[in-house]
Amino acid sequence: MPNKWQAIQPATNANFGLATVPRFVALQEFPQFGNGSYGSGNGVVVNGYPAGDSEYSSLQTKVQKRLSSGLTALGTFTWGKIMTDDGNPPLGFVGSHHGGVQDWRNLNYEHSISPQDVKYQFTGSVSYDLPVGRGKTVNLEGVSDAALGGWTVNAIGYLSTGVPINSPTSGTSPSYFNQRADMTCNPATGAPHTVADWFNDNCFTIPGTQNGAANPYVAGTAPAYLDNVRTRGARNLDLSIYKTFALGEVRSLRFDVSAYNITNTPQYGYPQINSIVGVQQQGLPFGVITNTVNTPRQFQFGARFTF
Repeated sequence: MPNKWQAIQPATNANFGLATVPRFVALQEFPQFGNGSYGSGNGVVVNGYPAGDSEYSSLQTKVQKRLSSGLTALGTFTWGKIMTDDGNPPLGFVGSHHGGVQDWRNLNYEHSISPQDVKYQFTGSVSYDLPVGRGKTVNLEGVSDAALGGWTVNAIGYLSTGVPINSPTSGTSPSYFNQRADMTCNPATGAPHTVADWFNDNCFTIPGTQNGAANPYVAGTAPAYLDNVRTRGARNLDLSIYKTFALGEVRSLRFDVSAYNITNTPQYGYPQINSIVGVQQQGLPFGVITNTVNTPRQFQFGARFTF
């Protein structure tokens, strides 16, 4: 459309001197200002609205066995859900954030599952004094008791779901704002969930596509984050065993062996999410995972002398 907005000075408007400008310029407040990059760079805008809303609901349970017969155990389970419109910078606070706000003046577009949401979490811990040694179920004396008696075994297990994955952007050009794709089906359905292809990109299309032409002014229908498409959750088991050797009345030596992530189960990192245009028209990869976020199996040996 004709460029009706002349700058007060050339430096205040990158559109200065152009005969025509995109219609999007007319939709901005004070379009005679700005650097011409459209979106946050055209008109007079505030760089992000410094507020947001979050709601957290959860069911929390605990089962505990107090120490008796050398055994104590504790299990906790949380079923929770965090919804937010504060999931992306500049609205973000901590955690993993991807993508961007489609329209910070209408945060209803952003209201979705939080990028920090962990739906299910279970932690279980057990400590057991083995019934082996002097005066115990398996009675030992002398050297046998000194070597095999008095050991304590500990185990800590942690299970959880992963965090939600962000929806892809449309990738249209020109791009006037952080336009996401439209979502047409459940991208978790039929997904291979491998490190080479974590979820289904066929459930996303470019917004406003009619007769083969996309509309760069329409907000995508895909939520900011996908509740049903998540990273791989934690599967961790730590074990330890220790024994204290008495060396007289005031001295003792404790020896322990610990194993972390003893099953050596990898926790996959965040998949690579390219735009729909990049995937479908440029052949870029989608849903590829190239890293892990936990530590491989480790052993630790320790000794402590008390005097």
